[in-house]
Amino acid sequence: MENWEKRAVLMPATPLGLCEDKMADAMATALAAIEQREGERRGWDKPARLFTVHLAGLDTRSIELRIVPARLWGAQVRNPADAIGHTAQRLPAVPTAVEHRSYADAPVAGVAAMFEGWDRPADRKPTEYEQRSNAQGRRVNHLAPDRIESRLVYAVDINQVEFYVRRCRGQQPHVLSTAQRDQTTVGTGLVPLGLGRIAHALREGQPAF
Repeated sequence: MENWEKRAVLMPATPLGLCEDKMADAMATALAAIEQREGERRGWDKPARLFTVHLAGLDTRSIELRIVPARLWGAQVRNPADAIGHTAQRLPAVPTAVEHRSYADAPVAGVAAMFEGWDRPADRKPTEYEQRSNAQGRRVNHLAPDRIESRLVYAVDINQVEFYVRRCRGQQPHVLSTAQRDQTTVGTGLVPLGLGRIAHALREGQPAF
């Protein structure tokens, strides 16, 4: 991990205020800044990226990213979600109860993936075909005539808190977390489950790649 490409992103001076837990709110704020700097400012049509997130403390003004080489998680040959799931399947399952730990006292604060994809409009219910395809694990959003291009950042921190940043092309991003006040459920698919396993392995000092 020390030899991976490193990038620094400036932490916004004002927290998002999304989560009551200050540490989780710092991560949510950091991920929003990462999407803006590494996503929106760099433009669209970029390859999927997997990276570790490092925060020295709650008052830090710098976020460090370490980019996981694509060859280590199969990003060149698989859909990002499948690649993350394949990487994580050989790692131990995360214990039901995880002791809360400070970001500053762990090798990483969390693990995140950024990738682009197609989605349906939020105000439209999935069709029967879409529901059936999703149940069978087939991706069909790209076939919808009203599909929307979006950039997604999924992340799981070392305490198994999930975060999700979604920006549709030409729009402002939306940030969600399982730690926010209304206890939003972010996701239970391949990506959050896989990132959770990877984050826990790194937290415990175990090899994940």
